[in-house]
Amino acid sequence: MPSVTFGGNAIRVLSILFSLATLSSACDSPTAPTTPLRPVTSSGPYTLSGVVSEMTADGSVPLANALVTDTSTAQVSRTDANGFYRITQLAAASHAITTTRAGYVTETRRVDLSGDTQLDIRLDRIASHTLSGVVFEITDGGQVPIEGVEIYCDSCGSPDGHTFVYTDANGSYSLAWTFDGVHPLYVTKAGYGIVDPTDQFGRIAATVKGDTRFDIRLARR
Repeated sequence: MPSVTFGGNAIRVLSILFSLATLSSACDSPTAPTTPLRPVTSSGPYTLSGVVSEMTADGSVPLANALVTDTSTAQVSRTDANGFYRITQLAAASHAITTTRAGYVTETRRVDLSGDTQLDIRLDRIASHTLSGVVFEITDGGQVPIEGVEIYCDSCGSPDGHTFVYTDANGSYSLAWTFDGVHPLYVTKAGYGIVDPTDQFGRIAATVKGDTRFDIRLARR
């Protein structure tokens, strides 16, 4: 059998073919699995803010002095004149937010925080009534209305209470935003006193159930 010899060029060709075969084998083998990149997350702290308002006949109106509380941390923010509140340093979690104001229905919402969040809150007024009547005295000519009598109610009037009203020329007064129940009234005018006051402070108690008329009799001292 004749012997086979390879020249330099043949050796180089064989070397190239061997390299290509090795590369092809490496490409066909399974690759090692890679670990996916995890998204970067943050646990806070975050800020919750917004505006507390009520809906009126004239549109949405901001509410000052409402208390917005995160019940999980007991942090409280009081709304400013524009109804704005702000609670800071909150963790990424579910938070129960309670909003209260005198004369309004308490509102509680749950908020899942994953970043700084704006939460606007609308409150509804508690159903209220009007307490009204006439302040008068009895004279020889009969019942006579008294003008300029001061009536003070601590628990009725505007949503915060502490309301003063004065009788007009017909002796009439009216206290709006009054709730069902008993309301002690201070009734004062120089030279007069309440007939049969109901407590030691010289007040007279008006019982309200719905819109209520409550007339008050004074007597000259």
